Amino acid sequence: MSIKQTVMTFGSPIINPITKSVLKKHYHADRQLSEPGSYERVVVFAPHMDDETIGAGGTIRRHIEAGAEVYCIFSTDGSNSESSLPKEELSQMRKQEMERVNEILGMKAIYYMDLPDGRVQSTEEAQHKLVKLLEDINPDLIYCTPYVDAHPDHTGTTAILSDALKIWKKNELTLRLYEINCPIPPDEINCVIDISSTFDTKKRAIDIFASQTIAFDGFLELNRLKTGLVKEKAKAVEVFIEVTPEDFILQFDKLRKESYPYHQMFKQANRTVTLLWAIYKNHRQKKRIYKERF
Repeated sequence: MSIKQTVMTFGSPIINPITKSVLKKHYHADRQLSEPGSYERVVVFAPHMDDETIGAGGTIRRHIEAGAEVYCIFSTDGSNSESSLPKEELSQMRKQEMERVNEILGMKAIYYMDLPDGRVQSTEEAQHKLVKLLEDINPDLIYCTPYVDAHPDHTGTTAILSDALKIWKKNELTLRLYEINCPIPPDEINCVIDISSTFDTKKRAIDIFASQTIAFDGFLELNRLKTGLVKEKAKAVEVFIEVTPEDFILQFDKLRKESYPYHQMFKQANRTVTLLWAIYKNHRQKKRIYKERF
């Protein structure tokens, strides 16, 4: 067993309680819960198969239970994630997992843009491929990856949507940016949705992703810890930045001009035992970067 594995295994009983205590203060506010909203057609734009469930799985299910049609669009082919499988086999396995996940979540349809996993860029071809899908679905709400993220594919996916919205101009449209592995600073969160009733469904969906070697417990722990942001009592929540398309385009374009090396600056928040590291690594700089978008 490596030193890292030893720390993960034997350090958890000591580290995890400390982590929860510290982060309860980090995620402490007096806000009100937001409603998912009465949207008819919802698009979840995700880089990899599992990002949609990690970031918005509980909210997706709430939309569906309210009668909305939810569509998921994946930018990548999912062939370059952490796994010992060959690329083509991994891609196929991840798509098969998504079919099983969707048996739990109940989305209307899943689409794959099949861009190379690990090399997502906002090319003209990618933009027009996304525009065609958006025109066909005609959503009134889109969920997407945030402005800042430790995985280049995630910000690459955000870039594709930003550029696609310059082509596909729809007046009545809401955007919500969901966090995956790079937690949004609490002050930037303006939409907190209660997923108490769908949290167990989200956990069952996450359990399907056997092709992934990474842990998921940190993501779920954050759903529980962020309940401290709101006045109401909740078992778990998902958080978002809600923004208009116009502001989304302007703010993201301003940030991407800086070309920050997010993957070097920030740590992935997938394990509970390393959450403090993931959240506080360059935290002040992350807060400053978010402020720069205005």
